[in-house]
Amino acid sequence: MSVIAQISDIHVRPRGRRYQDLVDSNAMFAQAVATLNRLDPAPDFVLISGDLTDEGRPDEYAMLRELLAPLRLPYAVMPGNHDHRRFLREAFADHAWLPREGELHFGIDAGAIRLLALDSTVPGFHHGELSPASLDWLERELVEHARRRVMIALHHPPFATGIPYLDLYGMTNVKPLRDLVARHANVDRIVAGHVHRSMHARLGNVPVLTCPSTTTQIALRLQPDADPASYMEPPAFMLHRWSDDDRDGESSAVSHLCYIGQFDGPLPFA
Repeated sequence: MSVIAQISDIHVRPRGRRYQDLVDSNAMFAQAVATLNRLDPAPDFVLISGDLTDEGRPDEYAMLRELLAPLRLPYAVMPGNHDHRRFLREAFADHAWLPREGELHFGIDAGAIRLLALDSTVPGFHHGELSPASLDWLERELVEHARRRVMIALHHPPFATGIPYLDLYGMTNVKPLRDLVARHANVDRIVAGHVHRSMHARLGNVPVLTCPSTTTQIALRLQPDADPASYMEPPAFMLHRWSDDDRDGESSAVSHLCYIGQFDGPLPFA
């Protein structure tokens, strides 16, 4: 069995500052870390899929390292559109998985799963894009690990959400990624963040899932002229689980949406 926990869009701020001057994103992330530490069985790995900070400032990354210190699980972070590559790299210089130059792609073994994190950020902008070099890196990794199940992680999801103010800052060049993934049968799923909501789609035949934020959730407004808005809905994370004990003797995979917080229960029925 392999289990990867995914949290996203944590928007850490300097000490004493609030996200959008309203929400204590640092306290909410601390609660997420405490929740991850209580998981039983413990995940093999934790992935934080971008927007680690709100403004990409060195003092925000210092705060992030402080908030991550209690996490008892192995983890990796990847950049989002609110992050700064150089400052992120400097803050995590002691982590061997992080590239020392260029785009922040990396591959990590998490149990039986090969996790491939692909940097989709465009410095100075909020939309996502994959350079030819990024796609070449991904192709090499998929060929090298052709006998492994692979989960690809992006910050920007490779699909249109239908929420107009989100799609202004979506991924611009999805087709090359779709064509590449179609050539490799070992891609099990693609996960992303960015949209502060749980969404499910497909890229060709591959499932794509997005992870909610540990802070605010973006409003589901589908009207073409909708104004941007968010809600203080329950924060959540994703738990991706692979098992070889399916009823039919085949391996199985499932992704769970897990809310963060205190709720009534457990109740004596299911």
